[in-house]
Amino acid sequence: MAARKICSYCGKKLEGKREYLSEQVKEAEAYCSAECREKHKEALQKVRKNMKWFAAGIVCSVLLVLGSAFMEASESSMGHYMTGTGMFLLGLTLILFPYCTPETYAMFGYVKTNRIGRALGILTALFSLWIFCKS
Repeated sequence: MAARKICSYCGKKLEGKREYLSEQVKEAEAYCSAECREKHKEALQKVRKNMKWFAAGIVCSVLLVLGSAFMEASESSMGHYMTGTGMFLLGLTLILFPYCTPETYAMFGYVKTNRIGRALGILTALFSLWIFCKS
């Protein structure tokens, strides 16, 4: 595997900089500073700790949206409320726990990826408000 071109935490280019490699996987993670390496280590521990809340939020929102599909959401205002609530819960989950794929982390770094995840959560929450207003 080739050496990384960006910092695993902040996403800054590493060209011409001393790389602070991870102790565990030297080629998979590289950092622009020791501070970024420590911040990333702490952030990943937080992600692992919050994974159960992320999963619970996703499961609940999917169940609400699927439940509304069985209630014939197009003809029932209750179905619209369930869909809107499910979408809002999904958006809130993405804002609070912006888990993204490892490939996205590798492409943009941890900080930028979390910003992208939170932005998608805000868009999802705004979409849920549109669903509420529509009903």
